Amino acid sequence: MGNRQVSLGWEFDREELCFNCRFEAIQRIKISPEEMISQCTDCGAEPHYRLDHACVNRVKPDMGKESDAGREFGRWRFVHRAKCPNCGKVADNEMIMDVDMGVAVCNNCLYTRQYKFDMYNKCWRR
Repeated sequence: MGNRQVSLGWEFDREELCFNCRFEAIQRIKISPEEMISQCTDCGAEPHYRLDHACVNRVKPDMGKESDAGREFGRWRFVHRAKCPNCGKVADNEMIMDVDMGVAVCNNCLYTRQYKFDMYNKCWRR
């Protein structure tokens, strides 16, 4: 929607298998227009993902049919209800995250953000 700059962030907890320690633990997920971060509450591992590209698609991207076979650490798939930074409406946003990338798609306007793995931080201590 034009060149509108929206400073909109999401922050929520989700129980998932950690990509680092391989234990089921609460993952603190923080998503901003420029970055996606996940922090394991068990081991403190914190992968950072930087925005690679964003666009409004004409058709909804395929979010669930790609096979996870061969993916050593699996893939998180979930829906988060939040305000879209593009259309401004509260809508379900389909998301996937794995060790290489993250994707968020607004189900209302099909605004799609793709994040690529940027760095890994494990300085947090219990």
